[in-house]
Amino acid sequence: MMESTALRRALAEATLTRAALLEGFEHTVDPLPDSGSSFFVHPSELCPVACQHCMYASTMDAKSDQSSLSDLDARRVVEFINSSRSQKLNISGGGEPFLRFSVIEKLVSSVDVPRIEIVTAGYWAKSQRRAAELISLVDAARLRNPHRPDVLLRLSIDSYHINAPRPVKLEHYANAVNAWRGLGTGIRFGLRSIQPDLDIVDQQLATTLGGTVEELDRWNRAIVVGADRIPITFNVFRESGAAEDLPAEERARMRKASMTMEDYYSPFETSEHRLSLATAINDAIRGSYTPDDGLAVTLNSDMRFWIFTGTAPDRYLRLQDQSFADAVAYFFADPITHMLVNEGIWTLADIVAELDPQRQAAAMAKNDTASLVDDLLGDPSTLAAVTLIAIHRMRTPGLGDLGAGHPLRELLETDDMLADCREALEVSR
Repeated sequence: MMESTALRRALAEATLTRAALLEGFEHTVDPLPDSGSSFFVHPSELCPVACQHCMYASTMDAKSDQSSLSDLDARRVVEFINSSRSQKLNISGGGEPFLRFSVIEKLVSSVDVPRIEIVTAGYWAKSQRRAAELISLVDAARLRNPHRPDVLLRLSIDSYHINAPRPVKLEHYANAVNAWRGLGTGIRFGLRSIQPDLDIVDQQLATTLGGTVEELDRWNRAIVVGADRIPITFNVFRESGAAEDLPAEERARMRKASMTMEDYYSPFETSEHRLSLATAINDAIRGSYTPDDGLAVTLNSDMRFWIFTGTAPDRYLRLQDQSFADAVAYFFADPITHMLVNEGIWTLADIVAELDPQRQAAAMAKNDTASLVDDLLGDPSTLAAVTLIAIHRMRTPGLGDLGAGHPLRELLETDDMLADCREALEVSR
């Protein structure tokens, strides 16, 4: 009874408990990961298209005190990426990267990575001439890079982009495709969409281009125009961000036409029910999931960065002068990072399903791996409980523990930390 009372008190003072656990946590994992796998950079959180399904709810209204990376920021980001020795750079997310075109040029011309992928809405292709100018500038940046990375330009195309307040019309996509085909640059070209628009937007664009659609697998099609094959990858429909405000009937219709994120990623799992995006390169367009010992890192337009699907919401860092090794050490000072990186996000989801089934169900319903960890751990009491559980799971193999004499160490003296935390949270609710 005394122990359960102490646990309830600890979870009732969740923020203080979490801080005390992090301060006292010691691990024996050595060496820590020392390289990156994929590095995601969001040059801007703004977007002129403002799709109604946008997972970032991006418009031209700023959501933070720094809505875009500056050119000075870009130089620091390049140095950090290069120190991470990542295998791939993704320039995307948060908003429309072409709003910070000089940042794209800096990254493409300077990063030391084998592969670069630029994801854009393609609103800038209002004429074939303008599209050709911008694609040529990206290729010129690639040619200035002594490492000659493989660069893939991917345009997002779906019904929401086409019907957005400031739409990207089929003719804009056609302008971009025809510009790319006419230039003959060293840049590859592709498209990305969502599963509910499978066999719709790809067919519409193929018709506009005078081409045909070739089926590759359940994720991928190729639009064939002449001798060129333009890959288009279909991802799940996410009910996060702006999509949460869509009418219920529309969300239900889109959900029915889309796979769940668990089903979508299952072929890429390294073992039964285990997906760890933090330690692998997921590239559905290549139809492969390549295990890698590095870490996937996301860096936002406000210079905050984190291990993708491997960082609790209160452990984001802001890029300053720290080294990649220093940042990794900071992230792994949290036992939750060890759990997420080694066991994957589904393990966390299963744990939270025991602690707070409604929270877990709501988080999974969004169908979005990018927001899943933050959604699962958004409640301070759940976050503190998962921290205890993560430490407890590391004790038996001797990978981590609270330091001797730590005031909360006695809470770990149990055979079933998950059951104890579940009971304590149920009583407190």
